[in-house]
Amino acid sequence: MSYRDINKSRDRGPREFKSHVVKKKGNIMLVAKTDVVSTHPMNSIKNVAKLMKENDFRRIPIVDAGTNRLGGLGVAIDILDFLGGGEKYNIILKDYNGNFLSAINCPINKIMADAMCVEQTAEVEDVLDIMIEKHTSAIPVVDDVENKKVVAIVTERDILPAGESFDIPVRDVMQTNCITSSLGMRLLDVSRIMVRNRLRRLPVIREDRLIGIVTVFDVLKFVGYGKFHKLEDSVNVEKTLSERVENIMEEDVVTVKKDQDIADVCNLIKETGFGGFPVVDDGRLEGIITTSDIIRNIYGR
Repeated sequence: MSYRDINKSRDRGPREFKSHVVKKKGNIMLVAKTDVVSTHPMNSIKNVAKLMKENDFRRIPIVDAGTNRLGGLGVAIDILDFLGGGEKYNIILKDYNGNFLSAINCPINKIMADAMCVEQTAEVEDVLDIMIEKHTSAIPVVDDVENKKVVAIVTERDILPAGESFDIPVRDVMQTNCITSSLGMRLLDVSRIMVRNRLRRLPVIREDRLIGIVTVFDVLKFVGYGKFHKLEDSVNVEKTLSERVENIMEEDVVTVKKDQDIADVCNLIKETGFGGFPVVDDGRLEGIITTSDIIRNIYGR
């Protein structure tokens, strides 16, 4: 187990608020990404999972190949739901008789979610309201609500504030009631916990000490990269996802401390691309802080 303990809470002397926060007012196209990674409705769930992992996206717009019209969203947590985490698992049982290989090769439109979207004339404040109230981390931007042609996408990271100090310590923002995983948990168990609680990551602990982390992407990597390709065609989901957490978890965990300023965490999110970090003290897990936690706190929601 190795930690990358990014502790920038050294003494800076008297703190001066030097932020460069994205203002609540302003056109969303100033911060949205125009190079949108999207896919078509008939692409397989397996391929979409791989696309998510390769591009570090948990939500991918599903668009018509000819018109680029928005049809829905491929969502990482919905794929976990489908694979045994929740109610969408009934689709596998009903339509594919529990056959895992058939199920992961079915089209993504089988489980795609309805897509909330905003017009390209929307304000940053409009997007903040949707993200916070609807608990979504990415929203497609369309030319207008009639055509729904995707022109950009905006994520939590795009509106994440930046600055040297916000005078807000991690302890004031972090979640202290962490749901965790043990080494012996199966991927199926982890998927169910993530889906039930709408979580993207689970710290892995042993005797209250952090020893790793397992994320939605770790499961998608297992699914999307075909590590099951030698299995018999008749294999079922529970057998396929019986892999143990200890065999797929990340051991090199980036952590933070509770006395750090959340500005440090914002910078860390931008540097690493990670959306959340365990909060530790001498190796013991004390909480977790995520991009969503910071946005809700900074924008006073």
